[in-house]
Amino acid sequence: MGRILARAFRDAGHSVAIHDPGQRLPGFPAVPLETAAAADAVVVSVSLEATPAVLAELLSLSPPGLVLDVASVKGPLLPLYAKAARDGFSVASVHPMFGPGVRSLDGQNLIVCDAGVPAATRAAARLFAGHGLQLATMPIGAHDAWIAQTLGLAHLLSLLAGSVLAREGVKVKSLDGLASTSFRRLCELAAPILHQAPDLTLPIQARNPATPALFDLLASELASWRALVERNDLAPFEKKLAAARGVLAPSVRGSAGRRGSAPRRRPARPR
Repeated sequence: MGRILARAFRDAGHSVAIHDPGQRLPGFPAVPLETAAAADAVVVSVSLEATPAVLAELLSLSPPGLVLDVASVKGPLLPLYAKAARDGFSVASVHPMFGPGVRSLDGQNLIVCDAGVPAATRAAARLFAGHGLQLATMPIGAHDAWIAQTLGLAHLLSLLAGSVLAREGVKVKSLDGLASTSFRRLCELAAPILHQAPDLTLPIQARNPATPALFDLLASELASWRALVERNDLAPFEKKLAAARGVLAPSVRGSAGRRGSAPRRRPARPR
């Protein structure tokens, strides 16, 4: 994600430098972490496990500019951001709702999380504006529950679908001429998630404090649907189906957010 954002910021006219002890990104200057103390913006883009420690180290430098992360789980960061907001730092948080394999940010979704500093939240939105992204804003405390209910749900259903097919010995590549439209769409949903790196998929579930409740909800709903099918009673089945159908109204398609306006050309130093 750091590579994608570094190139996107540079293409937008920002001056971008990178601190990465592990490797260098060709075409970008490598700088020590202390450089963050003079940056207009610092973007922390590291693994979920490393984000809290890196963010704490960064804040210890008292950076004067905008500081934000791109982690997909925010719970472990809440104490750090609460203290940073009290100490007067310009902190915000974002979650790119797309994977590292995207070729363009145009049309992708990005959540901007308010970490208790409204001016920083607006600055983060400006930083990511102008790339064709669909931007939405929410309080950082609401982030993890939303992600479990949406991204986490999509991942779990894909993992479940794949493991059920594997246990049954179903080979999707052998279904030409046999697969229904709905099954093909299920495969289109599951395939990218099943093929992405496990060390990306697992932390999204394991580190999100809202995941256990999602597992419980899935088990409860599966039992409920099973009971309705076993009873073969159309009226209660229709009632539950109507409630489910109402959630996925056509208006949901266009409600992800708004396209950002043109950004101010300020230097950004992604990590």
